[in-house]
Amino acid sequence: MANQNDEQEAANGKGKAFFDRGDQVAETGNWDFAIEMYLEGIRREPGNLQRGHQPLREVSLKRKAQGGKSAGLMEGMKHKGGKEPVDALVNAEYLLAKDPGKVAHMAAVLKAAQRLEEVGLVKWIADIIFEVMRRAKRPNKRVLALITEAYSLIQEYTSAVQACDRALQISPNDGSLQEMAKDLSARATIQQGQYDGEGTFVKSVRDLGRQMELAQRDHLAQSRQFLEGDVEKTRAEYEESPQEPGRIGAYVDALTKFEEEGYENEAMDVLKKAHADTGTYRFKMRLDDVKVRQMRRRFNKLKSSGQGELAMKLARELLAYELKMYAERAENYPTDLSMKFELGRRQLTAGQIDGAIGSLQQARRDPKRRIQALTYLGQAFGKKEWHHEAVETYEGALELEPSEERAKELHYSLALELKAMDERGKALEHFSQVAQMDYTYRDVREQIEALRKEIG
Repeated sequence: MANQNDEQEAANGKGKAFFDRGDQVAETGNWDFAIEMYLEGIRREPGNLQRGHQPLREVSLKRKAQGGKSAGLMEGMKHKGGKEPVDALVNAEYLLAKDPGKVAHMAAVLKAAQRLEEVGLVKWIADIIFEVMRRAKRPNKRVLALITEAYSLIQEYTSAVQACDRALQISPNDGSLQEMAKDLSARATIQQGQYDGEGTFVKSVRDLGRQMELAQRDHLAQSRQFLEGDVEKTRAEYEESPQEPGRIGAYVDALTKFEEEGYENEAMDVLKKAHADTGTYRFKMRLDDVKVRQMRRRFNKLKSSGQGELAMKLARELLAYELKMYAERAENYPTDLSMKFELGRRQLTAGQIDGAIGSLQQARRDPKRRIQALTYLGQAFGKKEWHHEAVETYEGALELEPSEERAKELHYSLALELKAMDERGKALEHFSQVAQMDYTYRDVREQIEALRKEIG
C-alpha cells in the first residue's frame, strides 16, 4: 500500500517545487528557510527519502554545526504531535531538524512513519537511531527495544537482531529481550538463507554514514576509550577470582561489547575455561551465543560484499551449529519448552520435518509461544503434504486471536493448503481475508484473481 502511494506521489511530483526551492536556498546557507521548504515538500510527498528527508537531514546537521539553536518551549508545543499522520510526521521532522541529535524527536519521526506505513522511511530513521545508540556511552534500552520492534514489523530481521543484541548488552538478564532475540534470530536465519522463498525486502539506506558523520566523530573515540577501560577493570577483577561467576560474567560482558572477533575470542576462551573448571552448563550456553553472533556477522559481511555462495555456505554451517546447540540445550533443560521451540524451528528450516513436528508439538504447550509454534507446525505438516492436518493446525492458531501480522500469515498459509486440497472456494475466502488486511501481502492479489477465474 505504501509503495503504491510512493510511486503515485513521485509520478505526480507534488513536492518537487518545494524540494527544488529547498535545494536552492540551502546553497545560500539559509538553513531555516530551506528546512521550511523541505517540510512543505514532505507534507505532499511523505515517502520521498531522496528528495525530502535525506537533504533535510543534511541541512539540519550543517545548521547545528554552525551553532543553530533548538526549538524553544513554545515552538516545541506548537509542533507537538498531530491528528493526521502526515501532520505528526512534519511536526516531528521540524523539531528534529532544529535539534538533529535528539533521540526523542527521532523516535517521534519513527512513530509517524509507522502510522503512515512508509516502510522505506521507517527503515531510514530506525537506522539513524540505531547508529546513535551504537555510539552512545549509555545507550537506552527502551529506545533499542522500540527500533527492534520497528525493524521486525518491516521484516528487517537482521537489523532487528542487532538492535536486540545491543539492548541485551545493557540488560542481559531481561527475559522478554532474551525471548525476542531468539525469535528474531530464527526469522533472520530463514530470511537470510532464503529458505522460505519469499521476495526481496526494503534495501538499506546507503548514505547513512555520510548523514551521521558529524554526529559520530566525537562519540567514536570516547566510546572505545570507555569500553577499553571497562575491559581492563573487569579483567583485573576476574584474575583475582577467576572462579567467581559474577566476575566471569562481567569480564565477558565487557569483552563482547566491542562486537569484534579478537575480543570475542578472548571471551570464548574465558567461558570455555569456566565451563571446564565448574561444569556449569550456562557458561557453555554463553560461549555458543557468542559463536553464533560471530557467524551471523560474517554472513552479513559476505552477503553485503556480493559473495553469495560463501554466504550461503556459512548460512548452512550456522544452521547446523544451531541445530546441535538447541538439541543440547533441550536435553539439558527438558522442561524448558522454549528450547523445544527453537529446536523445532531449526529442524523445520533444515528439512528435518518429523523431528520438527515432534519438537513443535511439545513447544505449543507453552502459552507464550503457542501461536508461533502452531504456525510452524502447520508449515511442517504442509511440507509433508499432510494438508488436512495443516489446515486444522492453522485454524486452531487463528482461534487464539493472533496479531494482525500473524493472522495474515496464517490465513495465507491456510488458503494455500485448501487450494492444494482443491477447496478453491474456501481458499478464496482466506485469501480475501488477507487482502482486506493488506492488499500488497505477497502474491495475494494474483492468487485471488486466478481463483476467481477458475471458479467463474
